[in-house]
Amino acid sequence: MDQHPDSRPRIAVSFARTAASHPPHFAAELARLAARAAAGVEAAGGDAVVIDSASGEVFSAEDFDGVLILGGGDVDPARYGGNAAEPTVHGVDTRADETEIDLVVGAHELGKPVLGICRGLQLINVAFGGSLIEDLGKESVHRIHQEQAPMAVHKVGIEPDSILAGALGTGPVPVQSGHHQAVRRLGDRLHVVARADDGVVEAVELDRPDEGWLLAVQWHPEDEGSPEGQLAALMAPFVAACRVSARA
Repeated sequence: MDQHPDSRPRIAVSFARTAASHPPHFAAELARLAARAAAGVEAAGGDAVVIDSASGEVFSAEDFDGVLILGGGDVDPARYGGNAAEPTVHGVDTRADETEIDLVVGAHELGKPVLGICRGLQLINVAFGGSLIEDLGKESVHRIHQEQAPMAVHKVGIEPDSILAGALGTGPVPVQSGHHQAVRRLGDRLHVVARADDGVVEAVELDRPDEGWLLAVQWHPEDEGSPEGQLAALMAPFVAACRVSARA
């Protein structure tokens, strides 16, 4: 996509807005977080194109300069050989899974940047052949197991010489967390760049940076309770990479 160097890169911001499996309060929360994430893209100099991955519409990474996958329901366990009978699995939408995996794989193959948030990390891990822990258990610090649970606050340690460290430092960095699943088997060509104190994977990047720009975090920097400037610090390198992609 040939653009003027000062133009704003066109970035897909994906979440399952109309998933039938999402109860109203959850759908409203996802829409709120998506609006904040899109505003973060815009503030960093990108053109945020919010798409509904549950709509059944076909989206192509070719039409965008970068892809942002947001939070949402659980990835279908059938996609990674998981336990579909796990009672805590919820909010599954197979159309959203398919749409977002296609966007992630397509963007990676085209050399376009990919950023993932919460479900976005899990979806990206599955897209690269990894698997997930179906449930971290009620004692997990990452999410209070109750309906409409508030975000949990904890810290993550970040590996040096990573995209994430360049944005946030090496930590410990406080984050706003809201998930009951996590990476089990790491996807091919990915490596872990952040963990929580309990060992849960909190961020991944590509193992070889020359293969492209990819970052996914397990927490919610777009939540208003996150440390001031954290969302902007993550969006800045992502949108900058998308701008380079737009000029390619």
